[in-house]
Amino acid sequence: MTLPGSGRSRCALGRSALAAFFAAGLVLTAVPARAQILDRILNQAEKVKETAEKVGAAVIPVSTEQEIEIGRGIAATVAGHYSLVRDSLLTEYVSLVGLTVAAIDPRSDIAYRFAVLDTDEVNAFAAPGGYIFVTRGALSLMEDEAMLAGVLAHELGHVNKRDVIEEIQSKARTDLGIEEAAERVDIAGEAYLQKAVETGSSVLFMGLSRGDELDADRYGVETAAAAGYDPAGLRRFVAVLERAPTADVSLLEKTHPDPGDRLEAIDRAIGSLPADDRAGVAAAERFRARVVAVGG
Repeated sequence: MTLPGSGRSRCALGRSALAAFFAAGLVLTAVPARAQILDRILNQAEKVKETAEKVGAAVIPVSTEQEIEIGRGIAATVAGHYSLVRDSLLTEYVSLVGLTVAAIDPRSDIAYRFAVLDTDEVNAFAAPGGYIFVTRGALSLMEDEAMLAGVLAHELGHVNKRDVIEEIQSKARTDLGIEEAAERVDIAGEAYLQKAVETGSSVLFMGLSRGDELDADRYGVETAAAAGYDPAGLRRFVAVLERAPTADVSLLEKTHPDPGDRLEAIDRAIGSLPADDRAGVAAAERFRARVVAVGG
């Protein structure tokens, strides 16, 4: 773009007054047109700012107290669907392993609770606020304590990263729209908490995203290793799933990525560990004594 008058002869500048008048008219017409364009740009910028503010408000923050309350409701739904194994020795053992790995990267604002679900289905669940479940069917496929530690550490990853809470927040924004989520949702209200429990329960039974699950596998490997367990424990469990009859692992296949994809991600996680962290214990005999002996 050239500056006005550049590259033009004096003759061109000395045209008739009429031509100058029309030229002036064009300039005068352009001024308000440019002003209108500027106004539209400023208005659009203001709308963008307002939308950004609404998106920020629509994140619908969930406090720790609300997370625990939502998790308690989801845990009740899970326990009501399957029922719990009423074996205090088995529950105590699973809790001890779970608390051992939880101590590596604990959240000080929640208490971790572990339970065994009385079903042959092979799966494990993590509800917000520290409620973690493993099924009797999953325990039956395990051969050592490191496998159990890896599975529980995987579920701890979901709790500590608040994966289910983030899914609940995302669903609320999608269902309500940005403006309603920002302006109409009462996050302290009973209706919202009930809806959050329903959404969170659905997430557990339908599954989290592939990315969340693979991240939890990596977290499980690293956390179990840091707790002194063989980091390949989770790998052995997933390898068993890959060989298990489809009927036995049908729900887990719906809620988790393909075992082959998980094994690749787990192998990468193990490979990235320091050499000293790859030499943890498997504790097979202790596992058999504590789980098989009590009917796990």
